[in-house]
Amino acid sequence: MTAPPAASVTFATRVLRKQDSLPRYIVVRPEHAARQGVAYPAMVLLNDAGPFPRNIRPWGKGSDVFFFNLTEPQCRKAGLDTNDPVTVTIMPPG
Repeated sequence: MTAPPAASVTFATRVLRKQDSLPRYIVVRPEHAARQGVAYPAMVLLNDAGPFPRNIRPWGKGSDVFFFNLTEPQCRKAGLDTNDPVTVTIMPPG
């Protein structure tokens, strides 16, 4: 028997970037993650732009949060820049 697909989850956050030479990213709190402790594929909407295929990954280093990177084309399509507020919807792939 296979597990049912996870439900979509929507939350408000900000687009982050540690430095200009690194990609932008979104932090996903544990209560919004479909799986705990392991990376998983998902489709992501950014302010209703997308969906974009992303891999949701554990932050690691003793933290229980997750993250996913954003490409420059994804940010442009969604009209987003670093520190912008964004509504994120994470959906199961497929």
